[in-house]
Amino acid sequence: MLPIDISEHGYLVDRVIKFSVGGGVIIGIVSFAILFYILWRFRRSKNPTPLSDVPPLLKKVVYIDFVMIIFDLILLFVSTYAWFIFFIRPVEKIKKEVVDKGEKFVEVKVIGRQFFWTFEYPGKDGKFGTPDDFTLGNVLVVPENHYVFVKLTAADVIHSLFIPNVRVKYDAIPGKETHLWFKPTKSGKYEIACAEICGEMHYRMKAYLVVLSEEDYKKWIENAPYEVSVLKDFEEK
Repeated sequence: MLPIDISEHGYLVDRVIKFSVGGGVIIGIVSFAILFYILWRFRRSKNPTPLSDVPPLLKKVVYIDFVMIIFDLILLFVSTYAWFIFFIRPVEKIKKEVVDKGEKFVEVKVIGRQFFWTFEYPGKDGKFGTPDDFTLGNVLVVPENHYVFVKLTAADVIHSLFIPNVRVKYDAIPGKETHLWFKPTKSGKYEIACAEICGEMHYRMKAYLVVLSEEDYKKWIENAPYEVSVLKDFEEK
């Protein structure tokens, strides 16, 4: 079972997973069924004399190869489309599309460290590098139904930001800033993990994604980082 999807784009990821797993299982069952049938049908006890030619039945098995090739091509198309939508398109182009549609977005810098996550916010002015910037440890707070653009990197070794409920999993690499985005559609508290073994205390790299309503997020960002009462509502959930 996949964790509940609370993202706008998650259905694309789920579609690739379900198609590849479901199709792979079907092809696997058919392939093994044919294999065991051939082993049984042409077993030595029933065919003591070696055949000098390929039986007609075996010649038809080649059609299975064509089916598998078609399946692979469909899977390639579906996964490439999802990858293009989510990762390949330039972030600035996506931001422009968001603005043109009249939608809002927030930006967060995410840094993986041994053995915790830091989430840097631009503050009220929406700009990084100004006095009102602030940082949270192991808690990523975002507004519901807003695009979230993430600038991801690592301070020491390779980490991997994994947020299952928004179908995000991307490596954080020292010295390199990568970009990703998601749009949460349901408020609540969700787990964040590191999906790359990064040292002896890798297990401690557990954080949380807290999705607030737009109204609650505005209240929180107005008082952050000094006022975190909004987050307390989620501590025991």
